[in-house]
Amino acid sequence: MATAENPKRVVVVGGTGNISGALVDALAAAGHDVTVFVRGQRALDLPEGVGVITGDRTDREAFERTMREGDFEVAFDLICWGPEDAESDVRAFAGVDHFFQTSTVCTIGGELAELPANEQTPLRPVGAYGEEKVRADEVFATAHAERGFPVTVLKPNHTWGPKMPVVRQLGLDPHWIDRLRAGKPLLVADEGSRRWQLCHVEDAVAAYVGLIGREEAIGETYIVTAPEPLTWREYHQQIADALGAELNLLSAPADELIRLWPEATEILAEQSRWDQWFDTAKLRAALPEFQPRLTLADRIAENIAWMEAHPHPDLPAREEVPDREDEVIRELGLD
Repeated sequence: MATAENPKRVVVVGGTGNISGALVDALAAAGHDVTVFVRGQRALDLPEGVGVITGDRTDREAFERTMREGDFEVAFDLICWGPEDAESDVRAFAGVDHFFQTSTVCTIGGELAELPANEQTPLRPVGAYGEEKVRADEVFATAHAERGFPVTVLKPNHTWGPKMPVVRQLGLDPHWIDRLRAGKPLLVADEGSRRWQLCHVEDAVAAYVGLIGREEAIGETYIVTAPEPLTWREYHQQIADALGAELNLLSAPADELIRLWPEATEILAEQSRWDQWFDTAKLRAALPEFQPRLTLADRIAENIAWMEAHPHPDLPAREEVPDREDEVIRELGLD
């Protein structure tokens, strides 16, 4: 990533997650003066020179005062959840030159109103995550329209990399990589034919950093993902190939999988039972240098090794969750 011609004083709200951690690394590498605002509940592994502010954003008065006192020029919020967080951001960052809200394509839908979907596609989110992000985005849109709040809304699709569990079509099953290595069958919905778009986190944050200071991006929304989708069958095959494993997929209807195995089909229920295909033309026109390059073959083995060495703090360990897939296969009559 090129060094910034005009380094900025940047704050990242939430600096320890999948996207936010990679963003902090990229901002520091580009020469920006970076500070993170974190809760202090996770160990920090930050580039040299990155400042740290520890606090609780739900203490609105203290958070907003601290952000104003920081005299930041650019702000990124990676953990803004709903309208209350968004309203607080508008107050906290009223003086910045550029503010970035990380939203999600889940605002556009589970079942998309058109294929490929774009920034103008009618919104019909499925689940609380997408619904709350819609409400937050509306706060920022109103603040921009009424007060000129300098917001850019970014809507990443599935952004994979270290600090992120490796998902399957069904969900966040802790056993599926073990089963893949062992040659055991893996369930997919509808022959694995649905499309899914994804982007490695290092490619995704190049869009975040590249849009800093671009006047034409203020007031705009951009979908952030790689331009071409994979089918779920292709996705699982590429991961198997990267691990040198034999892929054995068994197909069942999405509704049946959700009914029989609700605890392991959270992604299927809200997203992957439908095509998730998005047009990235708007972002690529605004930022021609945005050219995602990293593939599953490049990094997925590294991602899996990191995941297994660093259990996700918000997910149970593999040994705490029974592997029920063989039972579900029998119940479906696929054994």
